[in-house]
Amino acid sequence: MLIAVVPVKSMDLAKSRLSGVLNATGRRALARQMLDHVLDTLHQAGIKSVNVEGGDDLNRDAALAAHRAQAAGATELLWVMADLPYLAVEDIAAMIEASRHTPPGSRAVVIAEAKDGGTNALLLRPPTAIGFAFSSSQPSGALHAAEARAKGIEPAILKRPGLARDIDTPADLALLAEHAAYRSYANVA
Repeated sequence: MLIAVVPVKSMDLAKSRLSGVLNATGRRALARQMLDHVLDTLHQAGIKSVNVEGGDDLNRDAALAAHRAQAAGATELLWVMADLPYLAVEDIAAMIEASRHTPPGSRAVVIAEAKDGGTNALLLRPPTAIGFAFSSSQPSGALHAAEARAKGIEPAILKRPGLARDIDTPADLALLAEHAAYRSYANVA
């Protein structure tokens, strides 16, 4: 059984790096739109169990979510960041497919790298296969890969636009607003 988890900061704290181009109301609206899009995409991809988790320490919160998922009988955990407006059903399918390249019952780690080398999604089998290494000081994609290798698991690294393109900077937001398919986001900019 696969359980998906989407971490969410308090909407009042979301997207603070965009404070130079969006007021607090705009940042909350943007964060809500992106969260709704990620949740809709997960449901459209057929993920039946999706949890939204909030907190102030991403690594601690991820570890707690992984332990809860495993205790609830999950054999896989799909961790997806909430700020992925380009995320598509095909991206979720690619994460799941990449985990299937290992024998059934064996451990698997799939890392979806962000454009800056961070981690925008993880698929772990079992949910506690590795420790979480989200970091603001260095690319967490490489940290998660190193953690997997230290546990004897060769990670699959996915680089897909829908998984890589998050919204962290004013330039990210400007690009999002320029795409005709994403005009609804322009209403908050």
